[in-house]
Order: sequence, then structure tokens, then C-alpha cells
Amino acid sequence: MPIEFDESMQQRLKQAEMAEREMARLQPLAAEAEDLRLKQVKAAKFEDSLRRRDQSLLEARQLVEAAGIRQVEIPDLLNEAAQAVSLLFAAMKDVSNKRRRAAEALAIVDRVDYEVELEEVGEEQMALNRDPRGLAYALAARHGDAKVHHMLEEMDNGFDLLRNCNLTDTLHRDVANFVTDHVTASQPAAAKTPFLSHAPPTAPTRHPEPETPKIPAATR
Repeated sequence: MPIEFDESMQQRLKQAEMAEREMARLQPLAAEAEDLRLKQVKAAKFEDSLRRRDQSLLEARQLVEAAGIRQVEIPDLLNEAAQAVSLLFAAMKDVSNKRRRAAEALAIVDRVDYEVELEEVGEEQMALNRDPRGLAYALAARHGDAKVHHMLEEMDNGFDLLRNCNLTDTLHRDVANFVTDHVTASQPAAAKTPFLSHAPPTAPTRHPEPETPKIPAATR
């Protein structure tokens, strides 16, 4: 059966050919779509990076400027802190020196007490015609640094250079230790412990050994 190609089919052919030409024209452009989408994403990311860079640079400049303004205060604050530490050092050293002088005065008291007791013991022992050396040595053991420290403790029980200070805060404790170290460094080794705290002396010294009183010859 012969195929008839009428006017309507002719119109459809023209439309199909036009569509074919349009598809051929758009196909290269359509092929670029994926690449263009990738470039769009990269451009958005780059724009966002530039925005964050500008914001961070602005923040850095503001912080540097603020730090410079704040730093201006540091010299005066350091000077005030140094003066405060100097006053603290002077006060702690004065306390330490006064305690040391008090201990020296008490050492004289202890020495006098020792000599009086020694004389009394010597007289008693000689009156009984006994050798007083044993009691003299025992008497010497009750005197010296330990006795001086005991008398000092009785005058101000529980004394400590940092008594009533806030040592729970780390900064307070560090400052206190720093100044205390400088105070103790300026003291003689033997004077550090007894006069700065109530801890007993670790190595007490005693008075020189007394002369043994001469026992008088027995009378006939």
C-alpha cells in the first residue's frame, strides 16, 4: 500500500528538522553544564574564603590594636607591683630581723639562767662532797637553741611569717614563696627556721661544755 505524504506530515517534518537543528546547536552548551556547575561551586567557596579572610584580618587588626592599648598600662602596673613586693619584702625582713634579735636576747636570758643553775648545782654538789659533772652535763642539755626556741614560741604561740595569709590562691602562694625565699636568703643559715616559723630547730646547738667545778678536799 503506497504511503501518502500529505501537508500535515510535511509540517511535522519541518518541525522535526527544526528541533534537530536546535538540539545540535544546544548539545555543546549542554555538555558544558557539569563543568559550569563545578566552577560555580568553586567560585562560591573562593568568595566565602575571601570573606572569612577579610573578617579574620579585621579581627586580628582590632585585637592587635587593643593589645597595644592595654600594653600601655603594663609599665605602671609593673612598677606598682614591684613597689608592693618591695614593701612586702621589707615588712617580712623586718619581722624576721625582730624575731632574730628577740632570739638573741632570749639566748642571753638562757645563758644567764644556765650559769645561775650551774652555780647552784655546783654548790649543792660540792656541799655534799659529790662530783657535779653528771648534773652539769644534764643541765646543759636543757639549754641552748631548743630552750631559746621554746621561750620564743611561748611569747607568740604558733607564729609563722605567713600567718593569716591567703595561700589557697596560686598567685598569692607564688608571690609569698618568692618573697619568703628572698627574705630567708638574706638570713644566716642558722637563723632561718626558728625566726620565720614555729617549726623547731632541726640541729640545736648547746652552750659550751662547762668547766667542772673543783671538789674541795675533805677536811680532817
